[in-house]
Amino acid sequence: MLADFATEYSRRSDGELLHLASARHSLVPEAAAALDSELRRRNLTDSDRVEHQKFATWGERRAGGREANLRRRWEGLGLKWELKWRDILEILAVMAIILVAYFALPSRYHLNPDWQEAALVVTLTSVGLAFIVRSWRNIVFWISLGLSSAIHLIVVHAWTRQTPDLGRARARIAFFLGFVLFLVVYGAVRLLRQVFHGGEESQTIHRGKDHVL
Repeated sequence: MLADFATEYSRRSDGELLHLASARHSLVPEAAAALDSELRRRNLTDSDRVEHQKFATWGERRAGGREANLRRRWEGLGLKWELKWRDILEILAVMAIILVAYFALPSRYHLNPDWQEAALVVTLTSVGLAFIVRSWRNIVFWISLGLSSAIHLIVVHAWTRQTPDLGRARARIAFFLGFVLFLVVYGAVRLLRQVFHGGEESQTIHRGKDHVL
């Protein structure tokens, strides 16, 4: 048993061994003895373990800070950071209703076969995006969703004409592309709205000052 632990630890990196040393209380006696032996063989001391633990803690805090900042920015756009199970079930229900309604239509109202796969990808992406918005009254969101979905449909259709069978990997890329296009269009529309409304507000302020003067 001790030899097995010694062989295993000899294959580990210094960082992995120091991480184990920080949690050696959870190891069985044989594993702890093999770990101590390997640490001595590599001249890794308790001070090395402390420094490694500080660095790991700093890295975790930094990663957590980046995630917190990203979350604040995402929620500042009026979007949900996480979807609950209820949201996921509602997305599936809406997709089921859309598909049933589509196939219930007469065949003359169906899309051409070369557009169907692209339309399915865009519909799935658009429905998913619709459920991440916090307020359905957000007109900027809906304008952005309409524009990005139109661009997404054209791009995916052109792609499916070159590659008729997307496959799982390429389908994921197509979905990801839809989210990226939405974020780009959404950011551009919000920026234009801020510039437009900012210009109107500044004109109103200047007019008010002129009236006072």
